Amino acid sequence: MLRSIWNSTSGLYSNQTRIDAISNNIANINTNGYKRVDVNFSDILVENVNRLGVPVTENEKEKFVGSGSRISGFIRDDSQGIIEKSDRNLDFAIEGRGYFRLIDSKGNELYTRKGNFYIDANNNLVDSDGNKLDISLNTKDNIDYDKISVKENGDILYNENIIGKIDIYDFDSEDNLYPIGNSLFKGINPKPINSSIKQGYIEKSNVDISKELTDLLVTQRAFELNSRALKTSEEMWQMTNNLRSK
Repeated sequence: MLRSIWNSTSGLYSNQTRIDAISNNIANINTNGYKRVDVNFSDILVENVNRLGVPVTENEKEKFVGSGSRISGFIRDDSQGIIEKSDRNLDFAIEGRGYFRLIDSKGNELYTRKGNFYIDANNNLVDSDGNKLDISLNTKDNIDYDKISVKENGDILYNENIIGKIDIYDFDSEDNLYPIGNSLFKGINPKPINSSIKQGYIEKSNVDISKELTDLLVTQRAFELNSRALKTSEEMWQMTNNLRSK
């Protein structure tokens, strides 16, 4: 009975974490550049019960008993979100893999797929949080960013001259990216890549509401199943205690 309590309790924790992840995906369905997140489950401990006293059949020579499940990690879906035309000159969408690099107020490097930028008081291109877009410029002249044109390879044209480039970066492994919220990441060992940039477009989130609602329904049912199993185990434990007391 103790094993059934442990199993159902771990199942409750695991499924609650997945419900939280799904809820977060749904909440960010309209967040530009957001990538949906799912969770991985794994067994806590599996015990081989192929020993004397355990009945087995000829076709069932080994039996295993689990000790519950746990969340082994979070999985980020890096698939392309829908690219929509915005008609803003300072909106950029990445086609393919990669991230824009930003510099925050402390000089830290951040990475994002969210490509809607603005001009701050210091005439820098920044995101909605004020993080500066990292641009390689070969001019010191003042630039009217509202009049720039950006090619697919990232080259920035101003007055028909190439004045710099927007570089796109990627990572060898998903483990090299750490989410910090608001579609921003910190990364390790970034590498420039040749992805296409579309000016005047924005990448929406890749959340599929029908899939999220289906996953939510399945996870809620799993949560309810574990809740009933826990309640049944508690009732059985109570009956055992009452028998002992008598």
